[in-house]
Amino acid sequence: CYYWSSTIGRIARYTAISIIVVGVAALVTFIASTHPYGPISMYVVFVPIWLVFIRFVFYNWKSAREYVPSLSGPLFFMSMATFISWFVWSWMDQRNEFTPIVKISDAQALQCEPDFENYPSCRKNETDMNSFDVCFTIDEDLTFMSFEEDCPKSACMKVYDKSCAGSTFILWAGPFLVSLGLLFLSFFATFLKSGESTVEKEAIKFAEVWGFLLFAMWISASLAGAGAGLSTTLGALTLSSFVASTLFLASSYSQMERIEQVRTLWKKLLENYGTYLNVAKGLVVVTCTPVAVLYLAVSFLVRGIRTMRFPCSRKTQQETSSSMRNIFISNYVTAEANKLIKEFLSWDLATVFTYAVYWGAGFITLSVIASKFTTLFLSWLISYTMDMNLIPVTGILIGVGLIMFLLPPVPGAPIYLTLGIVVLPVGRATLGVVGSIAYAMGVSLVLKLFATFLQQKMIGGLLKNNVSVRQLVGINTPLIRTMKLLLAEKGLGSAKVAILTGGPDW
Repeated sequence: CYYWSSTIGRIARYTAISIIVVGVAALVTFIASTHPYGPISMYVVFVPIWLVFIRFVFYNWKSAREYVPSLSGPLFFMSMATFISWFVWSWMDQRNEFTPIVKISDAQALQCEPDFENYPSCRKNETDMNSFDVCFTIDEDLTFMSFEEDCPKSACMKVYDKSCAGSTFILWAGPFLVSLGLLFLSFFATFLKSGESTVEKEAIKFAEVWGFLLFAMWISASLAGAGAGLSTTLGALTLSSFVASTLFLASSYSQMERIEQVRTLWKKLLENYGTYLNVAKGLVVVTCTPVAVLYLAVSFLVRGIRTMRFPCSRKTQQETSSSMRNIFISNYVTAEANKLIKEFLSWDLATVFTYAVYWGAGFITLSVIASKFTTLFLSWLISYTMDMNLIPVTGILIGVGLIMFLLPPVPGAPIYLTLGIVVLPVGRATLGVVGSIAYAMGVSLVLKLFATFLQQKMIGGLLKNNVSVRQLVGINTPLIRTMKLLLAEKGLGSAKVAILTGGPDW
């Protein structure tokens, strides 16, 4: 910001930032009909901005390192208050529950377009192809639907699924999603408690939050296809929570403290994880290339403006000094962009791009091939076993579930959902609804434990002396050796349980 130190420069900068923020907020609001999670994510991001603004206005005497952790309690209270209010509201009146009738009513209120292409018989006037009226009506109390004589009930209940499959549910569960965002911010604020905390401890705390975010993203991927729009919503909420927590973290330090601590943290990372740096760089190449291209375009524009010698875009001594001229690779971008370009060219690009290809292949395998294949296959399995008895259905599900559990790219959540969907209608006649649910839960637990046993004993145990496998696993790395020591301890401590629950199955 040293290029904008004049009065005119500061006014221009604040005006530009305000226009961008208002523009983004307006855009998110305008596209809320097709992306209903946008306002929720925007709210989660704006909460820390608003709270930091409150500090500057009313609590300027309090340091940020004391102020941010003190927000943990209020944020937790607001999260619980929002959730309890939403929960009570949803149970006070049947019209507030998310029933199929309420879903269709909300879809009509959102002016969602009926899917007459797949359900032509649901059109009220089948001869008028320009009409969007459906062949049913809903009463004012949202308790009853009236269908015309030739209107297929089961098919027409799905007429809005294509255009508003997830929008209605996300809008209904909006307060719950907001409470999740506030709960995460409260959870993060407790990590920034003042005291004898060092940059390493703060980095570890931040890594724990980041691990939680990655876990949430994996859950989102696992739920893909299980809840319409829910996977995208959870992913957006996770990323917005990460951005909000980053704002909290940045506001807890002054500019000089941030620069110094970033340098210290980078030095520690190089010392402890230098061997994995190319892997991380490959991930950066895969995820940040569009952002880098945009940054270079903006840098080119900024460089052009600075060469015009406006009062708020003048060159500084830092940019015209001989030390800065030495880092210039291109005269078309700014000094900061030249630094980044020079750093990028110093990488081992062949190795980095190789890891980037691995990251891309892994993403396609996990989030596209495995997820879509799992959803399609389990959908076929549900329809195939619907008319069978409980015993053969259980045997088929155990066999299929066991094979899918043994495949690393396949998430576990769709398997559990399939058990619940198939077992309940098949076992209702003999076990009842409650008994069928308990039976499905028991089969799921036994199936998961048996699959873990096979992974650890039949695969890991038999291949434990294979040199290639040991090298791939990294048996002598500090992480695996630490796991070994913790698992060798007697009893079931929190560390051992965490490893057994969230560690690699092998």
